[in-house]
Amino acid sequence: MFIGDTFLFTLHQYTISVFCLFLLYFAWKDQFTKNYDRLSENPLIRIVPIFIGLFLGLFLLFLSEWWRFSIVLPFAFALLISLSIFDPKYAVSFFVFLLISRPWEILKDQMLESMPRDIFILCFLSFVGHKIIRKRFYFQWNKASACVLLFAVWTFFSIIPSYQMSSALVNYDEVFIKGIIVYFLIVNVIDKKDFIYPVQSALVLGITEKSIISFYNTFVLGRMAEGGRLVSVGVFENSNDIAAIMILVLPFTFVFLKGIYYRSVQCFLGLLIAVFYSCLIWQSKSRGAIIGLATLAISYLWLNSKSKKTASLLVVFGIVLSLGGISLIERNAEDVEGSSTNRKIYWNAALNMGIKNPLFGVGYDGFPRNLLSYTDGHVGTEGNHKTAHSTWLLALAETGIIGFVFYFGIWFYSFTTAWQIRAEFPEFLLAILSYGVTISFLSHTYLLYPYILLGLTVASGKFNCSKVEINNHVPLKINKADNLC
Repeated sequence: MFIGDTFLFTLHQYTISVFCLFLLYFAWKDQFTKNYDRLSENPLIRIVPIFIGLFLGLFLLFLSEWWRFSIVLPFAFALLISLSIFDPKYAVSFFVFLLISRPWEILKDQMLESMPRDIFILCFLSFVGHKIIRKRFYFQWNKASACVLLFAVWTFFSIIPSYQMSSALVNYDEVFIKGIIVYFLIVNVIDKKDFIYPVQSALVLGITEKSIISFYNTFVLGRMAEGGRLVSVGVFENSNDIAAIMILVLPFTFVFLKGIYYRSVQCFLGLLIAVFYSCLIWQSKSRGAIIGLATLAISYLWLNSKSKKTASLLVVFGIVLSLGGISLIERNAEDVEGSSTNRKIYWNAALNMGIKNPLFGVGYDGFPRNLLSYTDGHVGTEGNHKTAHSTWLLALAETGIIGFVFYFGIWFYSFTTAWQIRAEFPEFLLAILSYGVTISFLSHTYLLYPYILLGLTVASGKFNCSKVEINNHVPLKINKADNLC
């Protein structure tokens, strides 16, 4: 049963097919360059028949369930699960892709709806199983990871004094904990430089699919949000949220263009991508996203400028230009005024919540319930969708000053890492700066996407050959053949 029209389902089939091709390419490249963990007792001649048998069995299973929809989904899921069993980095990549693409929002199917839970179990078993097989009993650990764990624990304990334990625990389990799990999986699975790219491809393709859907809904079908704003489907229906994740993915999208041999083709595709995303972000009419896009452009020019004086002038010029661009957004005056007023109310309330409850704040998921108590009676015009409209202030309001310190620590250490590796991996610094600015106006504190970015950044910091931290993990056994760089 289709929730949307046939185009959405067809698009998903194309997207997951391209994702399969990416992972097959990475798998072939691992074999060609021998950049994988070889098991001498399991030579390739034994593994291939097992892989083919597993794939065929899964394919027939999924075909019996989805034959009335298409043959592409059974083939793709069978291949992706088979790859996930044989290598945990593909399991993590598949899990990330599934959580972003969310095909169950397009196709109503019981098996598909259970996939997030099933693929997580597969991902966990693949990770643990390969650790045991390879006798690598260590856990990647650093300051950012410590802050992530402490923030997750502190947020959990903030639920206890909030007097809303049942609903908050459900949201904690269904929303927040997924990002924490994905973060630690990414940090621990990526232990070689080339292992970054499968996860990045999952991020890029998943968000690209949602961006195309938003283009289709808005410009082809004419389905717009109030005020003629961009709209997508499911959890990305909100104009501000879809624009924010576009900002996040842009630097990583350009990374994949580096592999194109012909410079003219590379420039053409880069320009096409920039125009496509810029038009969508502009149509979202999100002031935070437009500021984030300007931050991305300014940061890119600053990083590539040889003269710091010129770079400083570019920064000033970019700020003036972005402020001018915001004034050109065609939004109803009452809508803009109402949005600005709401933000002032919510930001002041969030500060009061954090300051007056420095230990645990008002508790996870407690901001909308406590808003009236921390204002002068005005709670804005957003009905049941009231939120702090700031990732940082929401962390302060709901987890207190201590929780905010942990959350800020995650970003601080990740930014430090991104700065150290900016010469080889500039995309991480660009993404952290632009997305970090964007979510200053949105509540993404507990969502999945920042933790994917933070996990990729922290994991990539291990490959900074100019300054490798020796004590990034606490090993019980070290394999001397491991080479991070």
